[in-house]
Amino acid sequence: MYNQYQQQQMMQQQQMMQRQQMMQQQRMLQEQQRQQKLLQYFNFVDKDKSGTIEKEELSLALKQGGMVFSYETCGLLIKLFDSEKKNGVNITEFYQLYNFVVNMRNSFLQVDTDKSGTIDANELAVALKYSGYHFPNNVILMLINKFGKNNQIKIDDWISLCSFLQHSRAVFMIYDNDRDGKVSLDFNAFLAISSLLK
Repeated sequence: MYNQYQQQQMMQQQQMMQRQQMMQQQRMLQEQQRQQKLLQYFNFVDKDKSGTIEKEELSLALKQGGMVFSYETCGLLIKLFDSEKKNGVNITEFYQLYNFVVNMRNSFLQVDTDKSGTIDANELAVALKYSGYHFPNNVILMLINKFGKNNQIKIDDWISLCSFLQHSRAVFMIYDNDRDGKVSLDFNAFLAISSLLK
């Protein structure tokens, strides 16, 4: 009786492991298919076959994936992911950029509860918290005024805002040597930071 119970347990464990392996293989296959599709988008818009795409080409590539963003937003995205400072992204950077955009779009859609295509200051605060940012109301209002229109943020504005915040965080970390979230700046350092944020 006990051996039969052990055999059933072992068989259940084996079946569970097989299901997990199948699910993992499915996820890997889906990821390969997604990367293949992104490579097709990339190659389609890389007209000069330089191996990099600029903001106009990025806009077209994202449009192929069903996401429409302004050239300005595409420029911010390139600035965020262009590790070689060549005013374009290579295929590896494009994969990272695309994942970032998809994640940020999903967080936007989660908080756009009325499905209006816009989020207000309250929804923006929630979306920023989902993204790891905890700002007081005055900063939320400043961000909505800078990136939105009529106290509303559209998806394009949201991606611009997220790109700005990611880039700002990276620049801030250069000066936050002890990683306490605070920096002391003289005017020269302030100008240096300001120039890096442009």
